[in-house]
Amino acid sequence: MKKANVNNQLLTTTSWDTICFPVKSVPARDVLPEPYRMVPTDRQHFIVGTMPNEERQVFAAQSPRYSLVPNTIIRDAVTEVAGIEQPVHIRYSRNGEYAINVLLPDETTVGPNDIIQRQLTFTNSYTGKSQFTIQGTEMKRVRQQKVRVAYYRQICSNGMMGWADEFISLDQYLDWLVTGQTPEKAKVKGLEWVYESAETLRAYQHIFTHRGINLNQFKAFLVNFLRNFMQYAQQAPSPTHEVFKLMHDTAVTDRQEAAKLVRKVGISQKLVDAAMERMAIEESVLGTGPNAWLLYNGVNHALFNGNTGLNLPARYALDEKAFHAIAANYVL
Repeated sequence: MKKANVNNQLLTTTSWDTICFPVKSVPARDVLPEPYRMVPTDRQHFIVGTMPNEERQVFAAQSPRYSLVPNTIIRDAVTEVAGIEQPVHIRYSRNGEYAINVLLPDETTVGPNDIIQRQLTFTNSYTGKSQFTIQGTEMKRVRQQKVRVAYYRQICSNGMMGWADEFISLDQYLDWLVTGQTPEKAKVKGLEWVYESAETLRAYQHIFTHRGINLNQFKAFLVNFLRNFMQYAQQAPSPTHEVFKLMHDTAVTDRQEAAKLVRKVGISQKLVDAAMERMAIEESVLGTGPNAWLLYNGVNHALFNGNTGLNLPARYALDEKAFHAIAANYVL
């Protein structure tokens, strides 16, 4: 039986210093000692980070055209717009995957005492296996989409994507669950600025791929996006929040059927068991019975805290599938 990659366990921090270490692309010949050499391949560069303990870590082998997005670029954009004291909650793996959650000050509740607050989530990677994303969307596609509003849940430090926020309203999201037909999507405010100032669409796309990135242009985009998002997020309606409230008001009467539903979307039995255990814990903490909201949060907690070999994109993909499946089964 294939074992999980324990090195992909997600750790947490609230400090930029943990993930903002020097990292660069280095020719393999400058790293390998004599008499070692690389066989002929297009991946002749190593992505090397100098860790806080001065250890050198090789994250991946890439081609010379591969462009890094250092976490320092994200940090500098966030602090330029929101200040050095802006709170963040970061999940990361030692393999070089990062989910950077910028917490916004506004708070709301699901039910009487379950506090959530809006956040902006960046994902980044030094492995070359996943794209840079904002709110779970690859930037080469996000220009055509409405921005999601992600959430931070205080009781468990979970980060949840606004999976229903691609839809203009709750009704349109529920219609999609029934019919599978996707309504028109709005553009993300702030992204048009980069596209219109780029000479070609190819130049725009280069900002968001790992080839030929102009880091100054990339940072300028992030600063502009953050300024728009900080204003947008304070007043933007969120169909996802409405779904959260409907989930909270819907009881889970059969735990075994709930577990089967979660397993059916492709989540391993080990993580399903962890999700059901987490749901029971939160029932006790919040003094409530089992409901669809706690079921979804149990799944989210298991995916992002469990010992699994899944990379970040795979975790988010399963989280989205679980969200839609739970909504379809309990909310409709």
